[in-house]
Amino acid sequence: MNILVIKQTSLGDVLNSTGHIRTLREHYPQAKITLLTANNAHDIYKHNPNVDQIILFDRYMIKRDWWRRPLACIEHISEVMNEVRDTQYDKVFDLQGSWKTALFMYGAKTSERYVKGNWWFAKQFRDKRLHAIAEMDGVLRLARVSIQDSSMEFATSVEHKLKIETLLQNINPKNKRLLVLSPITRWPSKNWPMQHFIALVNQLDTSWLSVFAGSSEDADAINDALGSGSDAVNLAGKLSLSEFAELLSRADAAVTGDSFPMHLASAQKTPLVTLFGPTDESRVGPVASSMANSAAVLRHEDCNRCYEKNFCAKQCLSKLLPEFVAQEVERVAKPGTA
Repeated sequence: MNILVIKQTSLGDVLNSTGHIRTLREHYPQAKITLLTANNAHDIYKHNPNVDQIILFDRYMIKRDWWRRPLACIEHISEVMNEVRDTQYDKVFDLQGSWKTALFMYGAKTSERYVKGNWWFAKQFRDKRLHAIAEMDGVLRLARVSIQDSSMEFATSVEHKLKIETLLQNINPKNKRLLVLSPITRWPSKNWPMQHFIALVNQLDTSWLSVFAGSSEDADAINDALGSGSDAVNLAGKLSLSEFAELLSRADAAVTGDSFPMHLASAQKTPLVTLFGPTDESRVGPVASSMANSAAVLRHEDCNRCYEKNFCAKQCLSKLLPEFVAQEVERVAKPGTA
């Protein structure tokens, strides 16, 4: 049996699908499972034992260059489509349901199509009231695949484990409790103020080592906020996706906004405090059933989930006080081992 799974949007959304790939492997143990995903999400599945083949689509290039370099975009879409059409599939699951994914769902050679959303000539499931993971559960059930556990996972290599082990020996020789903080999201309105993150670090006692993470673009802002006298470590821009996943798996707690690191902490079963403002945690927040340890979702009582991307007029997130977040970190964290 050949199965194609399509999931190619943001990193968090792609990570959300890892439990569904595992479920398909358990249901069809002898199948060849091919994943079509975005090229920036490759690391999420690079070491995943449940995927036999990965087809990469540069969705950001299409989004960026479709009007400047239309021929190059058409050529890339054609190349990916040809790779998809090289195989006759028994089943195709489009777990995204956008036009960029439905294009390949329709192009694939198959008689069975299952999709999240409302698309003709495919068995479809859509319920915006559900969490994004539960919606994908519904798509699999269309194919009579039973769902026992769709919790996320992120597999890393031996090399990644050794690198993070060496890193921690260097930055944490006293084996303090490790707090990973991811302060910057893709939406400015979802960012807890940087000065609040610094105040949070200062609220914690000396049994903690605070490590900031993020992209290379975040590094300067974090350095500026920390200043020269802080004991916190800034690893922004210094870790690959897989290395960051391995770091989170060893953390005693994490603090994030509504962002990919939140999903990754959930996948790695890391105790988590996540700060919500404009978005709805019932749709995209941590799933309680996927957490081996504790998770706290914090939102100010005045917040009404405005879904404003760039600016929140009420500044709801800034009303979450660092001392309250520090208490939640201590509550959910693993017991101290220092």
